[in-house]
Amino acid sequence: MSSLFFLMRKQLKNIIRGLAHKPLALIGYIFIGIFLVAFIIIAFIMPSGSVRNVGSDVFSAGITGLILIAMYLGLRQGIEKGSTYFRFSDVNLVFTAPFKPSRVLLFGFIKHMGTSLFIVLFTFFQIPNIKNNFLLADYGILSILIAVMFYSVISPILGMIIYSISSHSNEKRILIKRILDIAAVLFVLFFFITLMEKRSFTEALVTYLNTGLFSYIPVAGQISTIASAAVYGIDYRFFISIAVLTVIIGLSLAILYNSNLDYYEDVLNATEEYESKIKAKREGRDASMLKKKVRSIKGGFSSHGARAIFEKHMMEYKKVSFFLFFDKASLMVILFGIGFKYIMPDGVSSIFFTLFFSAYMLFLLIIQGRWPMELQKPYIFLIPESNWKKLLYTTLTENIKNLLDGTLLFAVSYFVYDTSIPVILLCIISYTLYGAVFIYGDIISRRLFGSIHSRVMLIFIKLFVSFFVVLPGIIIMIILLNTTGSDLHAVFSITAWNLFVVMCLFLASKGIFNNIEST
Repeated sequence: MSSLFFLMRKQLKNIIRGLAHKPLALIGYIFIGIFLVAFIIIAFIMPSGSVRNVGSDVFSAGITGLILIAMYLGLRQGIEKGSTYFRFSDVNLVFTAPFKPSRVLLFGFIKHMGTSLFIVLFTFFQIPNIKNNFLLADYGILSILIAVMFYSVISPILGMIIYSISSHSNEKRILIKRILDIAAVLFVLFFFITLMEKRSFTEALVTYLNTGLFSYIPVAGQISTIASAAVYGIDYRFFISIAVLTVIIGLSLAILYNSNLDYYEDVLNATEEYESKIKAKREGRDASMLKKKVRSIKGGFSSHGARAIFEKHMMEYKKVSFFLFFDKASLMVILFGIGFKYIMPDGVSSIFFTLFFSAYMLFLLIIQGRWPMELQKPYIFLIPESNWKKLLYTTLTENIKNLLDGTLLFAVSYFVYDTSIPVILLCIISYTLYGAVFIYGDIISRRLFGSIHSRVMLIFIKLFVSFFVVLPGIIIMIILLNTTGSDLHAVFSITAWNLFVVMCLFLASKGIFNNIEST
């Protein structure tokens, strides 16, 4: 085991040494660390229920529903693909070494704890939203974080076990699938029975998900109990649930240790799938499209130079889009953007909430855009065009898509909100400019910090850069909205600021093509 610990220490030293050779990246990580610490402090000291005080039963029902859905989907994936703690570097280096499989699994489990900590850190960004809408008890934040930690740790273990059991027999795989599907059908059936009794969808859903039976479901019930302690307070069930989950994790690891199953073969498929997703995200491709059929199109290139890249992206969108640029990402932005209005308290809803929440959704989607794919190919650096033309045509399809998505989103918003057409038009422009800020902010992040660091850390960097440059516009908008009371003046100010930021970022991003090593 000392050899595996040496390997982990060596990996950590290499990361630190890599940062030492990139002072800008180190400075960036320090600022991000300060930002995270400040955010954590704010999350702990801010008051609960400052926007509205939703009932504790709603919180508990929501947590239970999310966990049950996540467990069902995770187990279904475990049947088909398994789960893994490993990367291909581990497969090539550790799997071939003369170590016991139990020690290799422990090595992967320890490495995964780092990922679990990142998930917990990301959860802190949702704490203010929770505290704005729910009245948390003492140590409520701690309860939520413990629940997230347990789920992130135990979910891959269950995936490994269920895949190991079902992978050697097609009959077992079909049987386990049918058991899960029957359980899902019964879950929906009993909900409809409750719905017929209550005659109210919301009341029926809250009542049904708070049924005591769900708290006895292994893993899901215990995690729900721990998270629900955030609003109900910590009692003996909280500690019992922690003890039960700890025992389940220990027993699960013991089963994998002592079983005669071919563990390496079991996780190899899941590791390959995991690596494919990471590669797709780094190249800017949608990881969910890896094994899906795409539309076959015919056509050639009529453009030359940098415009050929734009034409290539247009043809790629035709393969996967429903119509023009409209795809599943467009549908998600529209549904979540409009739906956000109905989860806000009465009298607080505004078109600006839809604008900002849609921009947040856009950030999560745009980091998988198509333009980063071109940076991995050397021909773009050899095109005899100016840098600004190459940057323009490389990112043009993403900007056009954001414009069309914003048009659809705020065309629907016009009928939902009591607002004017000029405000809607400016919201469309502002939404498009937010997309441009995220695109060119991503390029700036690549220039400053490179693209070889942790994927999770890169997302934090991009989020920090984007938040830093758009914050002044939001502050100006709030000041104008409070002083003039005019939505038109407020949205015009934020649109003007975003336009200024986009022009500055565009000019600063041109140098990405000067040095191929920076990508």
